[in-house]
Amino acid sequence: MMKQAMVKVHPLFLVFAAMFYYFKMQGILWDMLFCWAIQEGGYAFFCWRKGMRIKHWLFTPLGIRADFFHSSVSFEQKLKLHFMGSLLGILLGVILFALEKGDLALLSLLLAGARLFPSLPMEGGKIWLALLGKWKGTLRGAGWLTKAGAGIGYGLCAFGMMLSLVLPIAFLLLPVGLYLIYVNRHEFLQIAKNLYTEMLQEGQKPLREVAVSGRETPFELALHMNPYETIYFLREKEGGVSQERVMLALFAEKDTHWLWKIADQKNYDAKTPQFGYDDME
Repeated sequence: MMKQAMVKVHPLFLVFAAMFYYFKMQGILWDMLFCWAIQEGGYAFFCWRKGMRIKHWLFTPLGIRADFFHSSVSFEQKLKLHFMGSLLGILLGVILFALEKGDLALLSLLLAGARLFPSLPMEGGKIWLALLGKWKGTLRGAGWLTKAGAGIGYGLCAFGMMLSLVLPIAFLLLPVGLYLIYVNRHEFLQIAKNLYTEMLQEGQKPLREVAVSGRETPFELALHMNPYETIYFLREKEGGVSQERVMLALFAEKDTHWLWKIADQKNYDAKTPQFGYDDME
């Protein structure tokens, strides 16, 4: 079996780096790499302390990113972890100001703020994904954020090309915009995979009942789900279905009729969602 590389480099990062050398600004690139390494390395350390294992490191035009194997981390812990990289960047900026490294300190503060920009895959986007997931459902929130992220990417590309007519260095916005377009086109499927992986992990989670009509498709029901709660879909004065059965309907490509057939045949208590994978005919 081929061992997965621990360090990966996105092709657009190579384009991004080459532009810095073309404009004779390689010093700024190395300063950015230093700040990214401190911020992401610290973020990864605190994630590791919470039991999250690193799958690989990825170099992108948006910085060095740590990709983790999935683990059971609470909603509150995830929110705190997403702030750690930026807090370390601010602390690094304060230290650099004290050492009279003003330019590097400002760069660290700028990159720390960029981490909290509300767009995936930045930490700010992950914070909003967690909040929207609890409020409206993870997949619905992911749909909004990935569309917005791709839109920002297209905007950066257009703005960079127009501004480059008078300021050639604005071409640096192109690889950033293209990466945002690329990553957000793939992010929704990755989030969906992560959602179902986390939902299948055992553990006590609060139960939440969602009132539905029974005419929704399995995907429309799945939009309500998040990894922090156990969802039970309940029709008025009739039986309901568990989130496990909704997941099964999605995986097996079943329709709405199949989804509710068991609920129509059996009189389950609305507050005891016991049926799921074992309901296969």
